[in-house]
Amino acid sequence: MLKMTEYAKANAKDIGEGLEVLPGVESLLQALSSMDNLLIGLVTGNLEEIAWIKLDALGIKKYFSVPHIGGFGSDHIDRAHLVKIAARRAEKLYPGKFDFRVHIGDTPNDIKAAESGGALAVGVCTGNFGKDELKQVSNGGAIILQNLCDAKLFFNLLGI
Repeated sequence: MLKMTEYAKANAKDIGEGLEVLPGVESLLQALSSMDNLLIGLVTGNLEEIAWIKLDALGIKKYFSVPHIGGFGSDHIDRAHLVKIAARRAEKLYPGKFDFRVHIGDTPNDIKAAESGGALAVGVCTGNFGKDELKQVSNGGAIILQNLCDAKLFFNLLGI
């Protein structure tokens, strides 16, 4: 892990090559980050330092709450645990402020992780999986969207 992190740091300016911010993500993050009553964290299988380097290279790290919080592949192998880890870290920083958690992802594993991690699952059909595949793994509570381009719809569905 140390070698991977060292490599990422040494190549930070190039690490975003081949990566793209999916449609609607940046504008949604921008809208969310302007709200005072929420935190934006990250749950990913990436090692923590590498995850933030990638987001910085993509120009979207600035939208995530500071101090940066989340659950990372460097914390645990099970994604549902990562959702719980992120929630614990947020709760530790801001006790009693989190009665509603949302986890956005584009894979069936993201839906399962959100639901078993105690968060509302929002599935997005921007990856390799469609609406039926994402709905199929849900316990019935997941919200499935084609993409994140309609922030107003996103806010309405979540009651924000």
